[in-house]
Parts: sequence; C-alpha cells; structure tokens
Amino acid sequence: MSFFERAPRRRLLSVSCLLGLGFVLSACGGGSSRTLPTGPIGTATGVALSTSTGTPAIQQGANFIVTATVTNDVNSAGVTWSLNPATGGGTLSNITTSTVTYTAPTGVTGTTTPILTATSIADTTKTAAATLVVNGLPVIEATTLFPGNVGSPYGAAIVVDGGLAPFTWSLVDPTTLPTATGMTIATTATTAFTTVSGTPTATAAGTYNFQVKVVDANSNSATVPVTLVIKAAEACLLNGQYALLYTGYSSNSPTVGAASLNITSAGVIAGTQDYKTKDATVAESVTGTCTTRTSNNGELKLTGTAHSPSYDYATTTTLDSGRFQLENGLDKDSGSGQLLQQDVTAFTHAALAGNFAFGALGAAPGDLRMALAGTLALDASGMVTSGRIDTNSATPLSGVALTGSMTAPDANGRAVLQLNAGSVTDHFAAYVVNANRLLLVSLDDGTTPRLAGYMTRQSGTFDSSALANPAVLSLWGAAPTGHPPGVLELGRVSNANTVAGTVDLNIDRALLDSGAIGQPYTGASYAVTSDGRFTLSFLSGTVTRRFVGYLDGASNGYLVEVGGISGSGGLLEAQAAAPFSSTLPGLFISGTQFPQDPGPITLLPAVHLAAGTLSASQANGYYALDTTTGRAIGSLNVTGSGSTLFVLYVVGPNAVRALRFGSASRSASLEWLGS
Repeated sequence: MSFFERAPRRRLLSVSCLLGLGFVLSACGGGSSRTLPTGPIGTATGVALSTSTGTPAIQQGANFIVTATVTNDVNSAGVTWSLNPATGGGTLSNITTSTVTYTAPTGVTGTTTPILTATSIADTTKTAAATLVVNGLPVIEATTLFPGNVGSPYGAAIVVDGGLAPFTWSLVDPTTLPTATGMTIATTATTAFTTVSGTPTATAAGTYNFQVKVVDANSNSATVPVTLVIKAAEACLLNGQYALLYTGYSSNSPTVGAASLNITSAGVIAGTQDYKTKDATVAESVTGTCTTRTSNNGELKLTGTAHSPSYDYATTTTLDSGRFQLENGLDKDSGSGQLLQQDVTAFTHAALAGNFAFGALGAAPGDLRMALAGTLALDASGMVTSGRIDTNSATPLSGVALTGSMTAPDANGRAVLQLNAGSVTDHFAAYVVNANRLLLVSLDDGTTPRLAGYMTRQSGTFDSSALANPAVLSLWGAAPTGHPPGVLELGRVSNANTVAGTVDLNIDRALLDSGAIGQPYTGASYAVTSDGRFTLSFLSGTVTRRFVGYLDGASNGYLVEVGGISGSGGLLEAQAAAPFSSTLPGLFISGTQFPQDPGPITLLPAVHLAAGTLSASQANGYYALDTTTGRAIGSLNVTGSGSTLFVLYVVGPNAVRALRFGSASRSASLEWLGS
C-alpha cells in the first residue's frame, strides 16, 4: 500500500463567463487583441471603450478622447472614470459620463502602460478597462545574444522600447560585424525590432563586439552595445551533463519521468532515464543524439529498450537551463518539462548532506490528482535522520514523521530515495542538479502514484517572519469528474502581519472556460514552525480552503491543499521587490509546466516581453502590468491554440509565470518563462 492516494471530493465552484479579449470590451465578446480583459461582468450587458484615434497607442505629452458606451444603461447614467496611477501615469480632463480626455505623461523613456477604467453608474458591477500604450523616447535594453556555431543557422532579435514607427536600424560601425562572417543585421527593418541572422562561415569563429543604432520617425535615436560569440562547428548547443524532469500524458493518463543526459560536442548522448505510466515503470540506460536547429533550439532523440522519446528543446542564453517538449507522441503521448545543467561535483553524499524541503504532484491510482510536501535531513552517509510529510491523499498524512535513506548518486547523478512514513514505504529516483537542488520522480511498480517534483536545500531560520516578503503562488490540480480537466491557479501572497499571523492573497483561477479573475482574500491565517512547515487557510465563499507546506527559504517552498476538490499542489516562489516594469530585457523561453491535461502543451523558444507586448514566432499578445504587484492581465494568441485570456506574474527579472485560460473544449495551462 502506498501513502499517496486521492483527496476527498467537494463541489466545484466557478463563474460561467470570462470576458472577451478585445480592445472594445463587452460581456463575452471579441475584437482586436490590443486590450485588457476585465473579468466576469455578466453575459448580456457591458461597457465598451473606444478612442478618437482608433488605437490605444499614444505619444508622450499627446492626448486623445476616450468614449464609453454602456448597454442597457438605465436613464443613460453613463460611467465614472479612473486611472490607475501604478500602471503608467497621465491625467484625465474634460470628464463627462460618456467621454474623457486622456493626456499622456511627459519625460517617458521607453513605454509605459496606464490602465483606464470605466464603471457603469447604474450598475457598478459593469466595468471595462483599456490598456493605453504611451511611447516615449526610444531605448534599447541591454541585450544578451545566444552564442552561434559555425555552419548552424542563427537568428536573434534586438527590440526597441518606445519611439515612433517607422524605425531605421543600422550598425554604428559596419566593420565590427564583417559580412565575411555570414552574419548580418537587418537594416531594412522598419518595425520595433531587427534581427541578427545568418549562417556563420567556416572562418567566423570568434567574439564580435558591435553597436546597434535605431532612429525613430521623430529623429530620436538609441544605441546598444552587443556581443556575439561564434563557436566552432558543433552538432548541439548543449554540451555537458543535463537533468530533465518530465510530466505529461500517455493514452490520456498522467505520466512522469526524469533523465540525465551526458551530451558531447559531437551531439552524442549517453545517460539514463526513469519513466512511469499507469501501466509500467521504466528505469533504463539510453543513447541518442542532440542537434541544433537554429539559434537556441534543437532536438534530443533518445533510444532506450522500453522508451525512446524525441524532444524539441530550447535553451537560455547561458545554456545551463531550458525547456523541452515531446515531439513524437502523436495523439497518444504529450508532455513537457524543465532542462537543467548538472554539477557533477555534487554527486556525493557529503555534498548533499543537510536539510531539504520537497514537493511533488501528479496522479494517484485512478488518475485523480494529488500532491505531497515535506522536509527531511540527510546525513553524510545518505540516511534520512529526521523529517515529516503531508499529503492530500484519500487517507491524508498530516505532519507524519519520516525516516529513510538515499543511495549514493551514480555517474549520472541518479540516486534512489526511500521514504518511510509509519508503515508505508515509497521510492523515488532523485537526480542531482547541484548541491541545492534535486529532481524527483516516482519509482514503485504496480498501482502506485505517478509524482514528479523538486527537493531543494533549506536556508535560514523559520518563524512567522518567513512569509513576510511577497511570493507568487502556483497551483495545479484537476476536477474530479469524468475525464478530469485541469484546475489551475496563479496568485500572489503579500502584506503579511507577522504578529497577527495573517496574510493577503490575490488568486486567478482557470477551469476550461470558467474561472475567477483576481479574487482577493484578506486576512488569511498562517503559522510557521521551526522546521519550515507552514499552514495557511482562508474563506472562499462558504468554503474554507486549507493548505500546508514546507519552506526552503523566505517565502519560498512547496504546498498542498488539504481536503480540496482537485488534489491541488504547487509552489511558493519569493518575488523580487517592486516596482516592476512592463519591459523585461532579454530573450525568454516559454513552456508548459506540469500540464494537467493532454493539451494545450506548448514550447516557445524565443519570447520578448516589451512595453506590454508579448511577441514570439508562434505567439503574440498584449498585457497591462501593475508595477506594484508584478501582476499583468491581457490576451494571448498561440498558433494552433487560438486566442485566450492570460494572467502573468513577474517573479523576478529572469522568471515569469503565466496562467493561460482555456475554452469549453480546451484546458487551461500554466506556462513558465525564463531567460
């Protein structure tokens, strides 16, 4: 018997309609994709906004008139207007119940994205909000380019923030990027971005330092220094040892896996993998090949006796982390995960000794979702000397003491972690990333859970002050009816009162085409014990939601929902300090994390987040960001998945979490963006 089963069921609460994604906002309608959705406002009436210029974009210091139209407006009462000062500034004048003049602020460098809201006087539940894009002086944020390889096609973008199109791009000194290298900058581009592209020639290996200049239609200019490193010809960008954590589906049933791959400069792979479906548990050696397609992405083809997956991958500019997605699953299999470079010096018991928090989520027998979280102490011989665990299983564990052991990591950084909770024993494959992080995946055969997650070293001391800083909350689960669709939540924990033991939450929730946008919960109760275990509870409607978790540091750790409807588990991630910007410099990669349904599962190798605009080769969207909370809301269109509402939270300059809402026939998903 395993100690991981299924939480009790409870009726699911939801709202029936998510607002459309257009600039003109109506009850559940559409339009162009330039605006801020406002959430549920009813299914028959609403507020529509339009500007005198037909666009939400405006130059600094300029003005335009915004008009509001309210359907079914009792006595033509009209609207009241408000401007969120935290999102970009400006002033309102000539205010009436149907129109207002917006004047953009001056002294803007780059762009700013104020949010203008109109609220019906007759019914204050009817509101519409528009994201206004104020363009100031052009600026090019610091740009880090991916390294290129001789003979491999290359392409990278450089983006200007602010300014007025059309733009003119150039190299300040054309000799700094000789045409003989095979690389050029697109000087014919007139848009807000240009590309450095080409196929490096046989003699191009080396480092090139150059300056890129842009001039806008107002003759304002900006420059940025850029370094491009061209390496010798290699089959694969990835060179070294990498660990993979995989979650997905096989024949519509949750599946988990992990691997360690040693990749040579010739693209030859040797390693090991663990893969667990509802019918089989695989632990085997693998061989394979790694190839680069272009820039920062390529293909991993693995060959094992029982399981031979092929993955598309994309890597960050530092080549030490990335995302991957299964490409050869057809209609049967789908999945994705995280790719992390391993530190082989940490493959010893001595390097791993200390205190860790851990968390994992997945499916219990019957495919119903579940999660676990805990803490453990490892000694220098690999013994678990103390610890405890909580689960949201049908027979839940609540702070049950742990014992166990971990075998010495092998040459792949793989060890077997045995955990004993009372009379129950379970095993995990533990892949060492470094001395502070391991990847976990379930091992046991038979009808046992399929779980995957992380184990991270604890640092600092723990008391009520451990939740004093803001954190981003991510939760994954599934509705316990029929084929269970994903129930996903993304939010923020803040304003902790360490004396009273209370904290505030704002949570966005998605279930197919139903959900709840920006639900505030004030004064949630919490408590933290000295080993990092914390409890958190708050009233949601008539239901008290209860969580328990374990911290690995201040406002950072793992949690499970106790007695919830969807077996939810997830993460707290400490958030960087405000203020936040709607432009995040650098090139991000994006991928679905812990998919709770076979689709949609996406991998976007190159994503730019600039001036409230998300742009990628297979996706585009607009968002408005609150500079005080790091939360943004907007619309996103992904090729093959259509246009949906999405909410994102900035964790830090290199990490963004996004909740992409679903439709009546398509599940929602949580995307991780990293640079």
